[in-house]
Amino acid sequence: MKIADWLERHAVTGVTVERDTSLEEAARALLAEPECRDVYVTDAEGRVVGHLGFRRLAGVLLSAHRPTHSRRQMLERVTGGSVDEFMDRHFISARIDDHVHQVLHPHMERRVEDIPVLDGDGRLVGIIRLVDLLRAAIDPSDQSVG
Repeated sequence: MKIADWLERHAVTGVTVERDTSLEEAARALLAEPECRDVYVTDAEGRVVGHLGFRRLAGVLLSAHRPTHSRRQMLERVTGGSVDEFMDRHFISARIDDHVHQVLHPHMERRVEDIPVLDGDGRLVGIIRLVDLLRAAIDPSDQSVG
């Protein structure tokens, strides 16, 4: 099944913020969308240029509550600012014309829960969630995965 067909059946809109968005604003945007686990950072033209996972975002924002800090954690707390400072610039994604089975296993090896789907211009068109793929795989009436 093509990813475009998957997104028609299992539409999930991703959370996007611009590069200069504060970490706190990004966390608020993410918490407002309970289905999403990641924030995708866009440039001025709306192209996805980075990824900020839930664990990374929570780790930075909650670092003040840790009993001990590594050197990196202390620097992160001191330099806390925009998502641009903390986003992963190298992230995995899928394209709308890919097939689900082509992207599933490489993404699982990277241990990601959400797969951003980008159009030809690099703009976010949807999210494939691992939980939805799992549901489809164990539901005999759903022929989506494959």
